[in-house]
Amino acid sequence: MTNTQSHVLVTGATGFVGAHLVSMLREQPETRVRVLVRDAAKLRQPDGLDIVEGDLGDETLVRDALDDVATAYYLVHSMEAGNDDFSREDQELAEGFVRASDAAGVGRIVYLGGIQPPGDGSEHLDSRLEVEETLGGARADLVALRASMVVGAQSASFRALARIVERLPVLALPSWRERCTQPVFIDDVVQALVAARSVDPGRYDIAGPDRLSFERMTEVIAEILGTSHRSVDLPFSSPRLEGAAAALVTDGDRELLTPLMAGLDEDLIVEDNSLEAVFGVVATSFEEAARRSLDI
Repeated sequence: MTNTQSHVLVTGATGFVGAHLVSMLREQPETRVRVLVRDAAKLRQPDGLDIVEGDLGDETLVRDALDDVATAYYLVHSMEAGNDDFSREDQELAEGFVRASDAAGVGRIVYLGGIQPPGDGSEHLDSRLEVEETLGGARADLVALRASMVVGAQSASFRALARIVERLPVLALPSWRERCTQPVFIDDVVQALVAARSVDPGRYDIAGPDRLSFERMTEVIAEILGTSHRSVDLPFSSPRLEGAAAALVTDGDRELLTPLMAGLDEDLIVEDNSLEAVFGVVATSFEEAARRSLDI
């Protein structure tokens, strides 16, 4: 493999965030982008990339992929594969990645996780934190970014929300309807990930400028779509039932949507937003992010 100090490796390069990151990294001067993917055929623009095809669980392969890499982006979450035991698999993959990173002498690992709620988190959010802690045990510097809902056309959570609003003029919202979050635009997240190559090591919350309830987000999306919208309050919440209902309405994956729904029952608000202060990115409003993601 080419020996260069500007080599970066992106895992999860065919995923929602990873694909956007690869596109932006390709535009950076003197940067050679290598990707580790399970299926190279899913890459949007493979030309000019160093492609390593294989499984992240193969530590020998991962060690070779990390050869001469200065910065490695870890953007893998097993939940995206609809894995019932995603938490255990996430942990095992992260542990193997740390061993391979230490052996290869990687200088920095950049990880995108989730904002942690003040109370008990869901299995989904707990797993993100466990992976972050595991990666923090590597010899490499760690820059961990934590975000709540990432708004984009390919975002599973945002896409599900938009389709529900579009297809259900009367929307029954469970008890988490008043929980607040700070959704952040995909372009802002990717800019922060690129900038993470040169900031001080640490763990940073990144968020959009708006603190919105989920009910308010549905209203904004309805306004953008120009659809009639009315919500009805439900006094309870059942992630399994909500995941099944969301999958039925949106044609989404129930195994993916169920743990996402379980993570909605806590406020995901940041006290110290590092998006602009640390990464130099001016946050995009939710309305603008949603409009651009819906291409309206």
